[in-house]
Amino acid sequence: MPSPSRERVFKTRVIRPLLMIEPKLPAKRKHTKIAFFGNFGQKNLGNEATLQAILCRLRKSLPDAEMICICTGPAETRVAYNIAAVPIHALFVNSELFRSNQFGRFVRKIFVGIPSEFYRWILAIATLAGTEALIVPGTQFLSDNLTGPWGWPYMTFRWSLAAKLRGCKLFFVSVGVGPLRHPLSRFFIKFALRFADFRSYRDDLSKQCVGSIGLDQTNDPVYPDLVFSLPIPSVQGVEDEANKRVIAVGIKDFHGQYAPWLRKLSPDEVYRRYIEREADFVLWLLKHNYVVRIVIGDILYDTPVLTDLLNALQSRRVVYPSDNLIVEPITSVRELMSQLAKSSIIVSPRFHNIVFGLLLNRPVLAVSYHEKFSALLESPDLAKFNVRIEDADADTITDKFCQLESNLDKLKPQITENVNRYRIALDRQYIQILKLLGT
Repeated sequence: MPSPSRERVFKTRVIRPLLMIEPKLPAKRKHTKIAFFGNFGQKNLGNEATLQAILCRLRKSLPDAEMICICTGPAETRVAYNIAAVPIHALFVNSELFRSNQFGRFVRKIFVGIPSEFYRWILAIATLAGTEALIVPGTQFLSDNLTGPWGWPYMTFRWSLAAKLRGCKLFFVSVGVGPLRHPLSRFFIKFALRFADFRSYRDDLSKQCVGSIGLDQTNDPVYPDLVFSLPIPSVQGVEDEANKRVIAVGIKDFHGQYAPWLRKLSPDEVYRRYIEREADFVLWLLKHNYVVRIVIGDILYDTPVLTDLLNALQSRRVVYPSDNLIVEPITSVRELMSQLAKSSIIVSPRFHNIVFGLLLNRPVLAVSYHEKFSALLESPDLAKFNVRIEDADADTITDKFCQLESNLDKLKPQITENVNRYRIALDRQYIQILKLLGT
């Protein structure tokens, strides 16, 4: 038996130090921080559905991830998605103060524009601190059609380069690309895409556009539009009312965008002609005892169009049952899908209204202003129901509508099969993205 003095020494020099050692636990993995980039928060329901689709999937797979959105409408995005949000292009000075004359514009460029842009670069790099990935999800903003090279192309280049300077991964996911008319636009988009760790396009047309600007896209995959990965509503509503077939008719603020063949007309003339033709088609439906539900796809831009269409209908002084024309508020993707689900057929010039219709297994008639509609409706049976907007006069559109109606039973199984195939493909894409994120 050890003596008391030896026991004291043993406890002091051996036991006590052992008790003071803290167990070495495995290091906790830092929470993933993901940034999304795009034209969100501006009340375009197709764009909002794209962001909703990828947010829903990544939140399910990465519940502890920190997420931030770099977008055009940060205030609206914060509220809608409970997500941190910052502006794509911060404004520091009211530029209108300097646009009254040529000297004022020169002063603005030298003393406001250049310093502000330098600060925006610093702000972009700071915003992406600790970010693991910058994701550009879907939509068609890789284009200079409405903004020129210093709009979307340049801002995409700025944030893409900032991401690489920060060492975070860069993903372009099911994006639409083009048109890119200006050489500077092609330069900005080419190098933004070149920085990417992952690139995919929502159609072959976009992939071909990337190839035309000098970037090797041979091994880049094509995946469907991200909106096809949205959860499908379990309750899809009643298709017909009082034994009358309900037709959802979409509208758009069409002034000739993406349509160079209409440049011989002024934008106002193009718009007036579009409204008159839309009114002709709606009145044909009403006269033939259909229920017409007018739907929008962009809250900001389509709401005035709705007013103009209703005024055009009223000016015709045609008598029809008041309950045959339905105009209900649409303020969200959920409300739009709910109204489309209550319809048997969807006729629309809004791309994502057509996508929503297919997702809900509704036969669609596209009134298209861009080649992306042809890429979406690529199968032979569906391709027949894609009318270019400049050809969509009353006779043409009603003839196509009648053909579509006579093929409803044939088309629905094909739509279901296509959508299931799209959703499986998008699942594969999400798996790839998650692997690249290291999860």
